[in-house]
Amino acid sequence: CVTDAAGLLTDDEIVKLENKAQALADEYHVGVYIVTIDDYRDVTTEGVYEATYTIYHQYTMGVGANRNGIMLLLSMDDRDYGMFVYGDAAEYAFDEYGQSRLEDVFLDNFGDDDWYGGFCDYVDECEAYLQQAADGSPVRASPALFVAIAVVIAFAICAAMTGKMKSAKKQRTANAYIAGGLKLTQSTDFFTHRTQTRRKIERDDSSSSGSHSESGGGGSGRSGKF
Repeated sequence: CVTDAAGLLTDDEIVKLENKAQALADEYHVGVYIVTIDDYRDVTTEGVYEATYTIYHQYTMGVGANRNGIMLLLSMDDRDYGMFVYGDAAEYAFDEYGQSRLEDVFLDNFGDDDWYGGFCDYVDECEAYLQQAADGSPVRASPALFVAIAVVIAFAICAAMTGKMKSAKKQRTANAYIAGGLKLTQSTDFFTHRTQTRRKIERDDSSSSGSHSESGGGGSGRSGKF
């Protein structure tokens, strides 16, 4: 359950984490894995998430015929991390929202180079998620959250539409309201406004912190920096 190729943990810490993770696998039939390496590019250059599920499949991780499990990978060269969830039972316990909540318990530790503390929090939180899933009430986003998001989006749309309506102005002459082939003896053009279009140029900053959801390798997960 624990492979510390980067040498972040003591032997005693590895044994304690191994015992706790193995107990979870035995009770809930979902593997809980920890892997540390020096550089994920030694596995694949595609990305840390791709390296995470490559290791998971290469070493046939997971419990049972469906190989249910969750794996946390730390790549120390550029301080990258990947999380991979595989199998129906594992994805039931750790959905996309749950994964984003789960990372909150260990990323702060890793940011302070507290490796053992972060891994302990990860394993303990996995136990809580697996227990809730076993009880039929897995960690899920509150319906009120979705309602709040919908309200904010609706308010923004209404505000934008109202802003456009306020921009309407009466014409100074009747020319704009006359259709057909009327020929005028005199016409005047009025300059009213200029339209400018700006495009934001995105800056590629691979060293920035943060994380995002991922999919691939037959499962789902997250990746980012710590």
